[in-house]
Amino acid sequence: MGVPRFRPASIFENCRDFGRNTWVQPGPAPHLRPGQRAWAIYQHQVAYAVLRELCRRGQRAGDLARQLNENYDWLIRKLYGRVPADLGEMFEWCDALGLEIGRGPRSPR
Repeated sequence: MGVPRFRPASIFENCRDFGRNTWVQPGPAPHLRPGQRAWAIYQHQVAYAVLRELCRRGQRAGDLARQLNENYDWLIRKLYGRVPADLGEMFEWCDALGLEIGRGPRSPR
């Protein structure tokens, strides 16, 4: 199976809201299938939580990229919805920062 070809940030009128603004509501995106739309919304929620947690810690996306041994440019593209991130990647981001989306920070192990 190849990499999906859609732009998650296209769910918002202003693509710059992706991963940055929690209050913004997705608009109509008839070019996306329902599964892609749900994927984009979830990726936005994860990206927002990750970026907020990095800021809270005084870190940047580059710190997370190094921690995960990921390419910084690709990580940024995914955090800002320019390309889709797969579910495994989103879990890795959250695990690295101790986040559970929908539940807030988890308790230390």
